[in-house]
Amino acid sequence: MTTTSFDVPAPHGFSLAAAAGFYAGFTPMGGAARQRQARLQLAFRLDGGFEAVSATLRQAGSRLHVEFEGSADVARVTRQLSRMLGLDVEGAAWAEVGARDPVFGAVQAQYPGFFTAGFPSPWEAGLGGVLSQRSSVAQAGVLRRKLSEAHGAQVGGLFVVPSPEQLLRVRAFPGVPAPKLEVLHGLARAALAGHLDAERLRALPPEQALEALQRLHGIGPWTATHMLVRGASTRDVLPLAEPRVLRAFELAYQRPASHFARVAEAWRPLRTWACIVLVRNLAREGQWAAVPSDFERRGRPAPAPEQLRLPG
Repeated sequence: MTTTSFDVPAPHGFSLAAAAGFYAGFTPMGGAARQRQARLQLAFRLDGGFEAVSATLRQAGSRLHVEFEGSADVARVTRQLSRMLGLDVEGAAWAEVGARDPVFGAVQAQYPGFFTAGFPSPWEAGLGGVLSQRSSVAQAGVLRRKLSEAHGAQVGGLFVVPSPEQLLRVRAFPGVPAPKLEVLHGLARAALAGHLDAERLRALPPEQALEALQRLHGIGPWTATHMLVRGASTRDVLPLAEPRVLRAFELAYQRPASHFARVAEAWRPLRTWACIVLVRNLAREGQWAAVPSDFERRGRPAPAPEQLRLPG
């Protein structure tokens, strides 16, 4: 397989080590990311053609050196890595979010140099989201890895999830009930038709993007939001379908979740990034398993464990 090396600019304040620390413990990636000394390796399906590729990054000042394994042009790889890591955002814009909102700024300061860390694509986020229905994060990560080993590809020593074409050839798989496999096949067909293209989804108004995703068989509000927010790596969409985001807000601000959307206005144009940091803080404070109290106060049912999947 061809290996290519190239450099990518890193925005001011960005730390590859901070992103690598996140991915190293990112169970939903199912072993497709690893941290090796000062390097971050990511294996994923490339946008458009779904080729299996591997990118190993190391930082040298304001540059990221990328060793890329696979058959694709540098522009496509750069675009996808930039989306996943937030490399196309000015560092000053991210710093200004914390400066405008001192409460958030105090949380943000606990994760210096961390911008964002998304899934490679809506396809991979959707596949993982469906696998995790009625399952724990850890169980879904193991299942994703087994599916990748059996029907995906290996590149750079890491396993990558099956492409949509490969998944459509899977007729049965241990741990994946037939109805769930049917949902995955629907996602695969949507991906091949271009309906899960990250740039297309990011260009749509969020309401339209979510509505389009929820028209897919078996895709509800949480999975649709997961695919848009974490799969397409949006910058300024509030994941209102994720109860843990609201609990994270309550913890940080000591205010009811009904204030969430109004307070979040100060985080524009990077509200999604702010939510990811708040949820990381929730996990760090040992509150990941806590019931979202404001949901209970408003008489909503407590979410089932398999719904609580936004990683911290």
